[in-house]
Amino acid sequence: MKRYDTAFIIAILFVWISACRTAVTIEKDSFYESFYEKTRLIMTEEEIEIYKRLPDNASREEFIEEFWRIRDPDTSTAENENKTEFEKRIAYANRWFGWRNPDKGRMKPEEQEKYRGWDSERGRIYIVLGQPDSLIYDNSALMNEGRKISSPEGQGVEVWGYWRYRLYVTFSKERMGRWHIREPEPDLFYFLEAAKLNLLASGSREEAKRRLTFEADFGDGKILIAIPVTRMNFEERDGKFISELLIEANVYLDHKKIDRIDQAKSFAWTEEQVLEQEKARIEIPYDPGQKGEYLLDIIVEDKLAVAFPKYRNYVRFRK
Repeated sequence: MKRYDTAFIIAILFVWISACRTAVTIEKDSFYESFYEKTRLIMTEEEIEIYKRLPDNASREEFIEEFWRIRDPDTSTAENENKTEFEKRIAYANRWFGWRNPDKGRMKPEEQEKYRGWDSERGRIYIVLGQPDSLIYDNSALMNEGRKISSPEGQGVEVWGYWRYRLYVTFSKERMGRWHIREPEPDLFYFLEAAKLNLLASGSREEAKRRLTFEADFGDGKILIAIPVTRMNFEERDGKFISELLIEANVYLDHKKIDRIDQAKSFAWTEEQVLEQEKARIEIPYDPGQKGEYLLDIIVEDKLAVAFPKYRNYVRFRK
């Protein structure tokens, strides 16, 4: 995995934090407060780019439905567990991380909201990565066994430990009671990005390093996808190594969704072929038809992955 020095990762986190502020470039629409304002915390860059280009409320409604559908860990149930978990994390952040938030535990939800705990640095980390596995307050270790995350009065340093990633996030309290990330670990931004399509994933650091990625392109009437074999998961069956993928491609023409393509793809290779192959290549025929500016929003899911099974990429082209 690519490594970065501390100065660079601080710069990246500053951009990430700034992008999550209320002052955004997207024009407010009827779904801004109910969806985009907070949900952009777990949006991929591709999703933000697509949402900004949607022309009307009908296309936004379709996007919102799809956004939560692809994050639903169990489509056989009525509840979307990831959506429910996200809403719980928002409520928790508002209750405990709001700036100068008086009477934190005794406030009603509508009162908590105005303190915007979800928009604090601790709130954003909590919303994306979830409950830490351990807490340290000014070098006093506390196991996190469901207790609230709220430093005792007078404490100025919090360290959140995420054991499943071997990752620690340190916050320090500055003037006026605001908490800021201090000396972030180089891998922090990587895990924030990895978690966005896999909200409840609890995979280890090694699984996160191997999370699914792919390259995408369009040419000669085909959607072209190339997946590094080292990022795929295989299951041995009858002497063959099997990989199972689900592919979804949403097609936008001049910023309006016109089509959706769903395809299952499997590979059955010998051990030698797995070792020889650099990338698994997939071609999906598609005729653009009309002239204009196209955007292909492509999601690939590895059905055999234990954690971080989904990745998203997009392609732009003109006809």
